[in-house]
This record gives sequence, structure tokens and C-alpha cells, in this order.
Amino acid sequence: MRLGALGPVEVLAPAPAYLGGPKPKALLAALLLEPGQVVSIDRLVGLIWDERPPASAVALVHTYVSALRRGFAAVGEDAVLLTQPPGYLLRVHPDDVDLVEFARCLDAARQAEATDPAGAAQQYQQALGLWRGPAFGGVTARFARTRAAGLADERLAAEEGLARCELALGQILVALPRLVALCDAHPTREEARGLLMRALYLSGRQGDALAAYRSVRMRLIDELGVEPGEALRELHARILDGTLPAGPVPTTPQRPVTTLPARPEVAAPNQLPPDIADFTGRTEQVERVLGLARSARGRVVAVSGAGGIGKSALAVHCAHRLAGDYPDGQLFADLHSAGTTEDTEVLGRFLRALGMSGTELPDDPDERAGLYRMAIADRRMIIVLDNVRGEHQVRKLLPGSGNCIMIVTSRSRLTGLAGSEPVELTTLSVPTSTEMLGRIVGAERTAAEPEAATTIARLCGGIPLAIRVAGAKLLARRHWPLRTLASRLSDQHRRLDELAVGDLAVRSSLELGYAELDQRQRHAFHLLALLDLPDFGSWVAAPLLDIPVDDAEDMVEHLVDLRLLEVAGVDALGRIRYRFHDLVQLFGAEQSARHEPPGVVSEAVLRTLSVLIALVEAASARLPRVTLGLRPTVVATVEPDPRLLDEVVAAPTDWLKAETATLVRAVERAHELGADEPSATLLTSLLSSPFAVRNEFDSWQRTHEVALEYAVASGNKQAEATILAGLGHLCYERDEFPAALEHYQQALTNAAAIGDESIQAVALLGIGTVRRDVGEFGPARESLAEAADLAGRIGDRSVLAAARYGVAAILRDHGDLAGAEAALDECVQLYRDLADRRGEALALRGRSLCRRAAGDLAAAADLSRQAQEILEEIGDVLGATYARQSLAKARIRQGRPDGVHDLLTSCLAVCVARNDRFGTALITRTLGELALSTGDLPTATGYLTTALEQWRELALPLWEARTLRDLATATGSAGHWALALRIFTDTGARELAELSGHTPRSWFDRCVGRRPEPTR
Repeated sequence: MRLGALGPVEVLAPAPAYLGGPKPKALLAALLLEPGQVVSIDRLVGLIWDERPPASAVALVHTYVSALRRGFAAVGEDAVLLTQPPGYLLRVHPDDVDLVEFARCLDAARQAEATDPAGAAQQYQQALGLWRGPAFGGVTARFARTRAAGLADERLAAEEGLARCELALGQILVALPRLVALCDAHPTREEARGLLMRALYLSGRQGDALAAYRSVRMRLIDELGVEPGEALRELHARILDGTLPAGPVPTTPQRPVTTLPARPEVAAPNQLPPDIADFTGRTEQVERVLGLARSARGRVVAVSGAGGIGKSALAVHCAHRLAGDYPDGQLFADLHSAGTTEDTEVLGRFLRALGMSGTELPDDPDERAGLYRMAIADRRMIIVLDNVRGEHQVRKLLPGSGNCIMIVTSRSRLTGLAGSEPVELTTLSVPTSTEMLGRIVGAERTAAEPEAATTIARLCGGIPLAIRVAGAKLLARRHWPLRTLASRLSDQHRRLDELAVGDLAVRSSLELGYAELDQRQRHAFHLLALLDLPDFGSWVAAPLLDIPVDDAEDMVEHLVDLRLLEVAGVDALGRIRYRFHDLVQLFGAEQSARHEPPGVVSEAVLRTLSVLIALVEAASARLPRVTLGLRPTVVATVEPDPRLLDEVVAAPTDWLKAETATLVRAVERAHELGADEPSATLLTSLLSSPFAVRNEFDSWQRTHEVALEYAVASGNKQAEATILAGLGHLCYERDEFPAALEHYQQALTNAAAIGDESIQAVALLGIGTVRRDVGEFGPARESLAEAADLAGRIGDRSVLAAARYGVAAILRDHGDLAGAEAALDECVQLYRDLADRRGEALALRGRSLCRRAAGDLAAAADLSRQAQEILEEIGDVLGATYARQSLAKARIRQGRPDGVHDLLTSCLAVCVARNDRFGTALITRTLGELALSTGDLPTATGYLTTALEQWRELALPLWEARTLRDLATATGSAGHWALALRIFTDTGARELAELSGHTPRSWFDRCVGRRPEPTR
């Protein structure tokens, strides 16, 4: 695909594409400035909206990206605009962007002009032929206007260059019309006017040439109050006296310059520090620097990254490799070192290295900069500026000619350095880190203890400085096995102390960025590091620091700029996520412990918990309610920003998905920091239902275990009972029935001791539900009846409905279908009164099971479909899967197997992905029933055998018996049949009466038809 900006911003090939309005085109224009490079969302926002973005800017960027992708896809290019954290990448070859091709042609023309004017003219013509109108047409953003102005000047320079070549080739009549038009359009442009005067003179029109000079002189005096420059005045004088020769036209107008004092020749300076013998990795970045330096001299390469990431090592390594390409010397300055903090001092050092004595150095910085550029103008040199803090330190040191390459290293990205090429360094991978350690300490040591070497590399976090320190420490203590250092580094409280040897220390590197923070920024750094979240949105800093959300984003971004935070990516809501490097987090927590009073930390954590509680409550209220009772009343002590609530309400599932790790860690961290126990318990309780909806068992368990430890330590029996009931439900959902029963019984005991009837009702309901599933129907019915009575007395209709559902299931399993349906009808109405659509759907599915057992298969299928539609509408994926299974079962019984296998296979995939062992066994058995119904006995036997193993692992005897019956039907096994009958007898299940008088063969004939003859 070919893209253009030298005219309207548009797709040039393979075909025109609709790209949307000005803003999507502005986004494309911004990406065209850096084709093949990742442009961060933050930078795109700043470019598109001239640093004044709306609050919805990030979301709008995603919208514009979608518009561009649709346009590209319409012309068959659907893999051009890629998402790549922290932003987007335009994957096109640079030569397919007219901006890049123009620059390449212009550079080639300029280099060829002195020796090959015909070739140069061809390149100039090719460059000018790329233009279709004013650059960046249709884009009004400031960056585009600024770049367009520069390109317009380059276009004029190309016109002038072409005219110079034409004059040099004697094509005067070809050049004249171009120059007349150029001077008419730009009457004060002296280069074009000089070329016109020369062309007129060479064509025998001396008078016209002199008139052209008088015209421009008067215009300059009238409009600008200045005389023409010396080059134009000299040209006028030579035309006037007839001494202007024909021949090549000078490419650069002559102007008065200060000449360098004559001095003896000096050796080419080489100020580079030694190259690093054990330089490891960074292949891609090294090749990029070398490629830039060798293909387009005059560029500035800006190497950026966090402290200790290896910027200096990369710059010096690349400079040594480039020394042969730049034989006139290498200049180096560390702008963080003493005595080189000002560009004036660096200019002095460089000029002295280039042969100028100290007495000849002017005091004025601009004069020094001019002398410096003159000194290197005709040399091919490498200039390395290390540890630059900002663009202001670099500008006076930029070469004036295209002969030199400058490599700059900085923690900042130096985006304000026009024309610079960014090279971003991130952490090394663990294998590369291990390789680097081996190069430092000896490959034989790391090979002898590979596990310890990997641990050291991992704990150094991919930071080359940390790896170098660890290696230096091992070299200093050769008697240490690697596992000794690995063990010492594993203690996070002393890790930074261990990563120090001699004058190398990770802590010292981190202190450089820390020193640039003001008091408020340090406070933010301390608290965010202390919270120790795996990743987070900038909004977390708002309650933590008690500042507005917008200020929080600015604060977090400043920490990113100083490399104390890093961008982790973009979440499902399009928000940027941030994280600390492990060593930076340890450093921040260390500083927090030193500088933040405990009371300040507690208040900050409580504010954050309060906002999290409000946001989780807003999300939970819009999700299916899976857990029963115990949903506490939320009274916010800190009101969250309305924009945060809007995000949650708009996409509760995506919000919870993005924030789950943050929420879990917040609960853990609140406990570790001794924050308010009721807040942590409240947040834990609110999280139960979202975790249950998505079967996020690990997160569910982590938060509940922390909250239980909290409650026990504080002696809060109510909180302890609440959390125990939550753990009971967790274990039930994980199909861990003995553990679930134990937790529910403990919750019941605690709740009874403090007289909390609400928790008692939930615990009794849980006990009854577990006992029902494991086939203990008598005790189950007693507990469920007690739960229903208690719930009715205290007005908890959710528990009442769930208890009625449990009783109905027992009645159905015992053959009382009329009683079961009556109880389920009551459930449906109760859930509708509560506006609990999930409960309503589950009760409808329960009714479908009754109708199926009664042989009313059409009604069973219809009820299952109703349940499925409701559950899908409210986003309960797992619940909808169970409804689809019951629909499949009804269709099997109806003798309509078409499509059922695919339906069940998709259901099985959901259950496996959600780690739902009960659902996996249920659907595996149903697949066996499907195969049995079609006479495919080998397939049926395979599925049913697997299901039998799964039911036995779950210790669910009634389901085991049902599967044994089906397996006996498929195989004719009398043993399976007898065992099934025994379990049906023990549980009092309705199947006992159904099977009375039957054998496996007769049951097969009744349910399926004649058994097929064995194939020979």
C-alpha cells in the first residue's frame, strides 16, 4: 500500500480509500511521520488535539483507528495499522510513503549535484513529481501545519536545485520559466532570484538580469527594511561588470563567515569510552542505529529508556562499530558528569578536541556553536551525548551539516528534538539476562548452576545494570555458589542492598530520577509503589493522593517520563495501564517507609478502598447475581469521580476484567498495611458475585482467605461468618463438596453464636444445597426447609427462592413432579418480584427438567430456550451453557439429533475453559446419551466411561448411578446395571421405579430401539 501526505492525506495505491473526517486523517498524518515505528497513544493525543485533548481523547483515538482500518480493509489492506503497546504502528515500507521518498530523492539529488548534475536533475524531478498539492491537505492540527511549512520550504529548495542543475547542463531556456514562476510566487527569496539573474544573464539578457536585482532589492527594503545578502550583491556586481562566467552554479550562496584561526593539523579526536567486551543482546536496536547511521547521515538517534537499562552501553558500542564509517573522529560527553552540565562547557571541550586553544574560545554560546559547526562541517564524525536531561542541552550541539551522526541517550524520549530517530530500550529477557551474567562471571559457572543463574537473572528484572552488579559481586566473591546470591536476592527487603558493589549500585541509578521529583510527585511515587499493584490505571492515583482524576493522570505520566513507571499496555476499555518495575517498586516502598507517616498511608489506602468499593458495587449491580445473600449495603465515604462510574456502568464486565488483579491485590495489600478491616471485608463480599459469574476461583479464594485472616485477627465474628459462607459458596462452585459443607457449617455456628439470622439462613441454604447434590436428600430437605422458614421470617426472599428451588430439585429427583413444578412456579414468581433474571432463568430451566421427566418434550425444549435467552441477555455465559445442555437433552429425547453434537461440543468447551467440573461431566454424559440414541454404541461407551470417572471423582452418587444405567444400556453390562439399581435404591431416586422389571437390553429397546448387530 502506498500512502501520501504531499497533498491531501490519502491512500495512493492500490486504490483510493475513504478514511473518514479530519481527525482520522490527522491520526494517519501523525503515523506517517514515523512509519514502521510505534507511536504511543499519549503522543497521538497530543498531536491530534494540539496538546489540548478532550477527556474522551483516548477513546476517540481508538474510534479513529477503527475508521482507518475500515478504509484500509476496503482496498484489501487489513494488516497495516497494528496495535502495539503503548500505541499503534503503521506497518508500511518507508519507500511507500511519499514523505520518505521525497526526502530520499532530495538527499540523493543534493549529494549528486556537484559531480552529476544530470543525475541530480532526475532526482529533483522525481522528488517534485511526488507533490499533489499543499502537504498534509485536509489536516489542520498544529503539527501538520508546522511540518507542512517545512516541507513547502524543501519543495522550493528542490525547485531551486533543479534550476541549478539545468543551468549547469546549459538548459537555460528550460530553467527560465521555472525561475520566473518561482520568483513571482516568492519575490523575496534570494536564492531563486539569484538563479533567475544568472539565467537571464547567460541567455544574453543582461539588462533583465540587472532589473531583476533592482526589483528584489526594492522589495526587501520596502517590506523587510534590509539590503540583499552579500551573495546576491556580489552576483549583481559581476553581472554589472560582465565578469560572471558560464559553468556550474554554486550550490550554496556565498556569505560572510568567521574563519577558523589557522592552526596545525590535529589528530582525529577519539573521546569514546572503551567498548564493553561482554555486550549482550540488543541485536535489533544495534542494527537500527547502525542502519540509520549508514543510510542517512546527518540524523540524530535518540536512545531512551529507564535508568540502568543500558543506554550508554548501547551508544558507545554502536559508536565503536561505526568508527570506520566516520573516520574523522568521535566526540563524547556525559552531560550528567561534573563540569559538563551546560552546553557551553561541552562546546568548549569539543572545540579544544578539534584543535582550538582555550584562549581562542569565545564566551558567547552562540559564537561557540557557530565555530563548532564550522569545525565539523567538512568532517565525518560521530558525536555521542550521554545522559541528556532535555532537548535544550542538545540543540546547540547539533551538527550543521549532513556529514555527522549524533547519538543521544536520555531517560526522556526527547520528542521535541526535531528530526531525531527514536530507539527505545526495554528490559532484557530472562534468557538474555542469563547469557549476560554468564559472560561476566564465566559461562562455566552459570552452566554449573543453571537454576540459580536463571533466578538471579529474573530477580535483576532484566536491567543490565543490576545484572552487571550481580556479576561483579560474584566475581568479587568467587567462593560463593550462585545459589547464595540467588537466595540473598530473593529477600525483597534486602534486594537493593545486595545489588550494590563498589561504585555500582541500582539504588544510585534510581535516585537520579527520584531527585527530579518535587514533594507532591514524591508523595505520589511513594504511595503508588507502596500499594504494589500488578498494574493500574492512572485513576487509582486520584483517591490514593486525594486529587482530581485529571491531575492524577498528569502525575502518573510525569513518573513515566522520568522512567519511574512504565506503560504496561491498554486495557479492554482503551485505558492505559501502568506498572512498576520490581526494583523500582522496592525502591519506592523503601522511600515510602522512610518519608510517609503511617497515618497518611492508612488514610490513603482507606480512600482508595472506598472508591474501589463504590466502583465494584456499580459493576456488580449490573451483572447476574450468583452468590446468595450477604450483599452488604454500601455507603461511600469517598465519592468517586462520575467519569469513573460512567466507565463502569457502560462496560461492567470489561471493567472488572481489567481491574481484577488490581482489586485482589488491593485487598491483600490493605491487610498487609493494617488498613480498615470492614472495608476489606466489604470489598471482598462485593467481589464474590463477579468472581462466581466468571468462575475466577483463584482470585475469589485469595480475597476471601485474606479477609478471613483479617476477620479472625480482629475478632469480628460477623465478618468471619460472612467470609466463611463466601468460602463455602466458592468451594461449592469448584465442586469441592466436603470443603463447602465444612465452611457452611462453620459459618452457621458463628452466625448462631452472634444471633445473625441472615448469615444463618445463607449457611443453611448452602448446607442443604451441598447435601442435595451428594445424594443426602433427607438432611438436605431439612436444612432447606429451615433456611426457607428463617428467610421467610426475616424477609430475605432471595434465600427463600433458592431454598424453594432446592426442595423442588429433591422432589423432582424423587418422582414428585407435580410438587416440584409447584415449587418451581413459586420460585419463578419470587425471582420475578425480585427482578432477579438469573434466578428466574434457572427456575425456568428447572421446570424444563420436570416437563422432560414427565414426557412433555416440546414444553421442556421451550422452557430451556426461554432460560437460555435470558441468561445470554444478562451475560451469564455458564448459566446459558446449562440451559443449552437441557435443550440438547430435550431434542435427543424428541429424536431430533441434528446439530445437537455441535451444540454440546460448544457447551463442553465453555465448561472446560471455566474449570467447571460438574458441567464438564454433565455434558460429557449428554454426548454419550446422544451417541446412544443414534445407535453409535462405541462412541457412547467412550463418552459414558469418561463421564463415570468424572462423577466418581466428584463423589456424586446419583449422577454416577444415572451414568452407570446408560453405560449398561450401551454395553449390556449386568454389573453396571446392578450397581446403578443399588444407588437408586439408597437415594430413593425416581429412576428406581422407572427401571423396575427392566434389563439393560429391554431398557435399550424401550429407549432406543433394537440393538444393532456387531459388525464383522
